[in-house]
Amino acid sequence: MDQEVIDLCGRICPYPVVEIIREVERLRSGETLRCVIDDPLALKSVPEELADFPDVTLTITEHDAAWEIIVSRE
Repeated sequence: MDQEVIDLCGRICPYPVVEIIREVERLRSGETLRCVIDDPLALKSVPEELADFPDVTLTITEHDAAWEIIVSRE
């Protein structure tokens, strides 16, 4: 199954954080969300905000001047 990637490059905080939180709230158990960001402040803020979701795991991978964030809901 193809997975949509939400490209938030060029967007500055708080927009990426708000968008990711909104999408995470829609995730059902077993679903995964992939996002790409390039704002270093969002890179710090996203994990902090997702800490409020105890059933969510987060993986961050750096790709050149951007980061891919993969969020999975248990």
